[in-house]
Amino acid sequence: MSTAIVLPQLPDWVEQHVKALYAAKTAESFDQAFDSFISEKATIRLNGKDMSRDEYKKMIQGEITGDVGSEVTFNDIVSVPAEGGAETIGTGSVGLSFKAVVFGRFFIFAQRQSSTVNSSLNVVVTEDIPRPHQIGRGGAFDGRRVTVLDEILTDEANKIVPPTAGGA
Repeated sequence: MSTAIVLPQLPDWVEQHVKALYAAKTAESFDQAFDSFISEKATIRLNGKDMSRDEYKKMIQGEITGDVGSEVTFNDIVSVPAEGGAETIGTGSVGLSFKAVVFGRFFIFAQRQSSTVNSSLNVVVTEDIPRPHQIGRGGAFDGRRVTVLDEILTDEANKIVPPTAGGA
């Protein structure tokens, strides 16, 4: 019986990390989700403009600040594995589109305040962090990170419709 950890396939890895960002409820859990997804050396372009990793992190964190939950739906995903040997397994390019409905803390007319994020995300995932020397056996380690990110994103508040006098 093998004790090797089976890492998620590339498209699943990206989906899991996007969901983790939008599911984070605390600053600590967001930082952990972000750091395990985006490389310290990432090249980032959002809506056609270059930005730093910290600027991108603050922008994404601003999308979910004060939320109580989210629903992330992936529409399409395509991936191309990186060329190379065993060191490139699980790496490559991924393009996906998703919609995230982010629910706020406040209720207005008995409806939870919410906003919808629509995104077209293209990333290059590489083995960014060297695998630590393992003494003994076991241990889950995934050094993959996004090193290139190009995203088109909109965030719009969802309309809240007041109830009518007739209840309809």
